[in-house]
Amino acid sequence: MQRRDFLKTFGALLGLGVGGYALGASLRPGAPDWRAALDSGGCVTPGTDLSALRRVAAQRASGALAYQGTHILTYGAFRELSTHYSRDTGAEFIVHGGGCDDGIAALRLRSADLGGLCCPVEGSRAEGMRWLSVAKDMKVVITHPSVDIPDVSLDALRDLARGRVSRWGELGGEDRAIALIYREHCPDLFEPVRDILLANRPDWSPRGISVDTDQQLVDLVARFPGAVCVVSWVFAEPLVAQGRVRLLSVDGVSPTLEEAAAGRYPLMGPLNVVLGEWRAEVMEPFFDYLYGPRGREVVGRLLVPVSAEEAGYRAAARSI
Repeated sequence: MQRRDFLKTFGALLGLGVGGYALGASLRPGAPDWRAALDSGGCVTPGTDLSALRRVAAQRASGALAYQGTHILTYGAFRELSTHYSRDTGAEFIVHGGGCDDGIAALRLRSADLGGLCCPVEGSRAEGMRWLSVAKDMKVVITHPSVDIPDVSLDALRDLARGRVSRWGELGGEDRAIALIYREHCPDLFEPVRDILLANRPDWSPRGISVDTDQQLVDLVARFPGAVCVVSWVFAEPLVAQGRVRLLSVDGVSPTLEEAAAGRYPLMGPLNVVLGEWRAEVMEPFFDYLYGPRGREVVGRLLVPVSAEEAGYRAAARSI
């Protein structure tokens, strides 16, 4: 498909809602499934809904531990973890998604104990708050299945992001236009992938197509020949399993959690939780479980687990 045709069809989809979901919808606690929730956006949620956060507070049972924040952690680990944690310990871990700003606001309103961030704490609106690293997020390069190259170099990916490359033929594939889909993620913060590709400047290719959510990223790449994007493995994995998108290796390194854990795969981002008031009676058992064998097993299904030692958890707990 030529870029002109892509833009025409893309414009029509914007009017209807991509992939069956209306653009600009906002996440509400208790979303029925992860696909609908993903369409709500991500790290920085425009106009954080304080009434929703207060509803979260009203839903908290006495003594329960509550999380609010980045949907990467929500759907990548914490929702499943809450089920295992409740079954194994009898304690309640309430999990709600949203964006990083939702998590920070929830802590300040005291409607949650843990706020999830998918960007570094330093330089964010959570700077100065206590925090712990809980996992690493593997970002993957996905294309439409018709794209016929297996690998892309990091330098070529940077050229593509900047608009210096515009056709797959320049990267060793069929001579067709590249439809770069990107999300202007955390535009005023330090965003890891943008830093790797664009030195953290929002200088995306003028030929690229900007979307609002991760769901739009994966849906559009699956729909349009020649399309490519970089997205969290959490959201790419279902479409890869269905054969709707292809994964590209980067500089010859396959995008696997094993390669990412070994430090060989280059496109990674941090996943942190900022802490509200330290409630040792509920927080220590949870973090012991999270950093323990069962927690690491659950987190490791879609993310790269972080050990208690890497996170500095024991030292942090003793200092609080």
